[in-house]
Amino acid sequence: MTERLRQVVAQVEQLSPEVQDALAEILEQEIEEQEWDAIVRTPGSQRFLEHLAQEARREDAANETRDLDELL
Repeated sequence: MTERLRQVVAQVEQLSPEVQDALAEILEQEIEEQEWDAIVRTPGSQRFLEHLAQEARREDAANETRDLDELL
């Protein structure tokens, strides 16, 4: 842990439990987002996502899709 982060954690410890929980939630979301971004950036994920996009375009062109409003 960096010294700066240690200082911030020491400041956070002085805050109310509610504020601490809110800050923890923000940090968790940020970490999860970074993890997800790292997964999606892998070459294998990029190929898979491109395959899905091509399949969706093909199905749409063949009128094999339904409007999302029809499903809701």
